[in-house]
Amino acid sequence: MRRLAMRLWRSDMLRQAAIILIGFAVYKQGRRAFEPNWPLAEDNAHRVFHLEQITHLAWEGSLQHAFLELPELIRAMNVFYLTGHFLLTGIFFVWLYFRSRDGFESFRNGFLVATGLALLIHWGFPTAPPRAAGLGLTDTLAQFSNIQIGSPGQQGGFSNPVAAVPSLHAGWALAVGVGMVVYGRWLATRILGVLYPVAVTLTIIVTGNHFVFDAIAGDLVMGVGFLAAWRLWPVPNRRAIMTAATRGGAVR
Repeated sequence: MRRLAMRLWRSDMLRQAAIILIGFAVYKQGRRAFEPNWPLAEDNAHRVFHLEQITHLAWEGSLQHAFLELPELIRAMNVFYLTGHFLLTGIFFVWLYFRSRDGFESFRNGFLVATGLALLIHWGFPTAPPRAAGLGLTDTLAQFSNIQIGSPGQQGGFSNPVAAVPSLHAGWALAVGVGMVVYGRWLATRILGVLYPVAVTLTIIVTGNHFVFDAIAGDLVMGVGFLAAWRLWPVPNRRAIMTAATRGGAVR
């Protein structure tokens, strides 16, 4: 068993998968480590909404109203919100692993650091989603799909329901989109990389799960996390190293 474990650990793919799964497990446990403080979360949601009104970013109501006349599209957005966040991010990392090992390690580190920063903000600034903050927005998951994922008086199941700021849905989607644009070989991949974060941001707002401010905060946290990761753990460019070694005669 020990030899088998060592052989599996020497497999880079399995090692990278283990690092990501461990990071994900720590993140999920961190989100569940404290009980939602709904009164404070609702107060913070109203603070965010007030800030949006001052800065003319309070678009949630008008955007949602425009989509509520299309119930089938709303249901599709509900499914996209619930399944796309982890599933499509996981597919992206598998694709990036085979597309660029350097890019994979760089994005892995960026995701881990940025997600850790977001978790700290979730702890220090619990914020209710707009659908549960008494702001007149519809909970599309409950109304159109009969799904409850956290409301006052509930624990939220497998997640912290008062972790709206920053939005990791938006932040992760932006990072995935950037990765597809940077490392995509085909034009269609790059176009999809541009459209994907837009679709995710629109979805989280229309479904009443995040404010516009949450999405902006999520994008900023991802940027800070990536910059910190690149400074702390710079990933060597294997292609450049291999090219230099070949030119120097070290590799034949």
